[in-house]
Amino acid sequence: MQKEIEKRINESAEREIRLQGNVSFTLDKSNTFTVGRLCVKGIVTVTRSDIIIDGSNAQIDVHINDCTTSDWSLFFIHPAARNVQFRNMHICVYIQNPTHSTRMFSLIYNTSYGLKIDNCNIEVVSDKQLNICGIYNNGNLDTHMDTRADNLVLSDSTVCVDCRAEEFEKECAVYGLYNYLANSISVQNTFIYATNKGDGARQKAVGIYTNGRFGRFTGNNIKANASHNEGREKERAHAFGFVNEGLYSVISGNNLVGEWAGMSVGLENRGEYAMIECNKILATHTVCGRSVRSYADKCHIIGNVLTSTSRNARLIEHNAGSCIIAKNMLEVLMVQSECRSGCGIYALGERCRDNMIAENMIHNVADCGIFADRTAGMIVNNKVVSYLETVVQAGSENKHLLARLDEKNIQNIAE
Repeated sequence: MQKEIEKRINESAEREIRLQGNVSFTLDKSNTFTVGRLCVKGIVTVTRSDIIIDGSNAQIDVHINDCTTSDWSLFFIHPAARNVQFRNMHICVYIQNPTHSTRMFSLIYNTSYGLKIDNCNIEVVSDKQLNICGIYNNGNLDTHMDTRADNLVLSDSTVCVDCRAEEFEKECAVYGLYNYLANSISVQNTFIYATNKGDGARQKAVGIYTNGRFGRFTGNNIKANASHNEGREKERAHAFGFVNEGLYSVISGNNLVGEWAGMSVGLENRGEYAMIECNKILATHTVCGRSVRSYADKCHIIGNVLTSTSRNARLIEHNAGSCIIAKNMLEVLMVQSECRSGCGIYALGERCRDNMIAENMIHNVADCGIFADRTAGMIVNNKVVSYLETVVQAGSENKHLLARLDEKNIQNIAE
């Protein structure tokens, strides 16, 4: 069946290929092995440019019994196949490997310019530990020039990836979207949900990861879940709603959530010149919650709502220079009696210099509103509305607070 689909896509005389009916097939173990990660096997390889693959009248269900011998993808977009568009697709992939694997399965693996994914619902589920990616966009080269996978557009879609392993032997990462060095991508009006049931930092769930330049991420609902709904143990998988390592990223109007984890992070930013504006960012159901971790210089974090139900919350953890952190609403939602520590803006570190931290509203933090040294920059017109014992502003000279807010002191919470 998969070869029939591939032939129709690549050899049809029509520009628009309409898939019909229930498309279902099962794949067994490959007889070939690949070394390292130099090759990705495509179940369906697209080699033709300027086509539309429409699944309005189709449901694609794929059952895979063994994908441990190679990195696999359901749809592999060849570098020669420019401007391919997936539209109205409904795809479910169920993976039942005989054992755990360090290989990667991607539902769509793109190596070509101008891929568009519009109004698609895609899902991948594995019952063993396996690296999973809903959409892997591989630009391949770290360059200021064009890459082969530039200009990806993902819009009005749903991407769900889920690793449901009961045993945890290996490192394992689950990504909704993984953008590797491709520039000028756009993700909008899309729901992304990544789940990984792990037992420590070696396992993680990430909604979106990007290290490409000029990305735009607007109006999305992005959630990473690590399946620990009690949020009391450090030895659980880590959840990151969004990880940005790309330059000049625009991240606005999104709902970003890291939840149910040993550590939950709503947004981790390591890319310079990022514009992070008007988002709702949450780190919830965790011992160690960081709504925003900001480690990149020359960024704007403006006008966001940042919340956490962590028992050791830092609503913003900042170690960077020449940034503006302004007009944000920050609040810890966990009741005070359950909190072991808590800080609104934790701006400490050798790189934390020449910042402007202004006009932020900080609610219900257990220990300190803003914890920053004088070298952090200008700190003005912030408002802390918390508890009687909450210190409005302090720095590392306050040894008691320094020790209380030290992440090394975070412990599991007994029932």
